[in-house]
Amino acid sequence: MVVRWWRRQINKADCGAVTAEYAVVLPCVAVVAMLVLCLGRGAIVSMNCQDAAAAGARAMTIDSDGERRAVAAAKSVAGDGSTVSFTNDADAVTVIVRCPIMSDPTGLIPAQVMGKATRYY
Repeated sequence: MVVRWWRRQINKADCGAVTAEYAVVLPCVAVVAMLVLCLGRGAIVSMNCQDAAAAGARAMTIDSDGERRAVAAAKSVAGDGSTVSFTNDADAVTVIVRCPIMSDPTGLIPAQVMGKATRYY
């Protein structure tokens, strides 16, 4: 009789354990997923910014009206929110593109990234 009572009590003891474990694990999974998405977005914007700097440097060396075309080429790759600056040397041109990143709630990702490309004549 005691054995049957004990077995009934053991079966009732596990009745909400899965719900409690799920309630603890779900916020952790959500935070990790948000962190992965934010870091992935930062990496993509960083690569696009570097590609924009390379396109701007290429356009600056190819065309005689280089600055206008370089700005257009860089902004077509990086987007309208980016800023483009140039440095002309005797035998090279350096294009620096700064691209904004949407801010994440954790503050782990910088507010903007920079792409820099140098092209020699």
